[in-house]
Amino acid sequence: MAEGNIRLGKVAFVDKGTYSAATTYNTFDFITTDDSCYLCIKDGNKGHALTETTWWKCIARGTTATAAAKKAEDAAKLANEKATAADNAAGRAVEATNNANAKANEAHEKAEEANVAKNNANEATGDARVVIARLEELEESLISKYKLIPTSMKLNYPKKVTYRNTHPFKVEVELLPVDTGRNVLFLGDDRAVSITPDGVFMINGVGMSRIHVVPTENTALYQTIQIIVEEPGMRFISGRGIRFSGSGGIRLT
Repeated sequence: MAEGNIRLGKVAFVDKGTYSAATTYNTFDFITTDDSCYLCIKDGNKGHALTETTWWKCIARGTTATAAAKKAEDAAKLANEKATAADNAAGRAVEATNNANAKANEAHEKAEEANVAKNNANEATGDARVVIARLEELEESLISKYKLIPTSMKLNYPKKVTYRNTHPFKVEVELLPVDTGRNVLFLGDDRAVSITPDGVFMINGVGMSRIHVVPTENTALYQTIQIIVEEPGMRFISGRGIRFSGSGGIRLT
């Protein structure tokens, strides 16, 4: 046999680490995934998925075990969360119980304070009623002694006014005796004139209006007055001459 080197090829598995589609794998190269191990069974294996059995052979599959482990881990984690939640709930329940007891004690104290205040209020109410009754008696006595009711009423007002006259007119009221009340109501028909609550009246048009003047402290003294609104007329001087104003305008009555 001639001397020289003899190529035997691969005689052991070669660990190629994590699978990459960009890497070229040859026979006996193996790669690993998260839970399995695959062996290349052909040279020039590039870009072939691990599910292609003509290029790869699974020599260790851990999918089922990994899934079970994951479920067990999730179950343990959930159990821990539940236990923590239960502990927290128990803590809150204890705290709520303590708070409820404190509130119950506080409510009891407030109820006792309320009863004391109620008793004091009842006593004060009784005293106040006595004082009020005395004040009412005194008020009635003072009113009957010092309050005077009007016995007569005098009115001063223009009985006739001219339409379109812009001068303000008023019904002046005097109640006697002079130290009596001053409350008077003016009730008008709003035809020729309209009257305000303070006795000032405004001209609406030609015609006649009736106004009731009523003293509120002795309504029996009321008076009904009439105010006539006329069209303006010509004013004459002696000899039936026309009267003029200082500016030369015609004077109207």
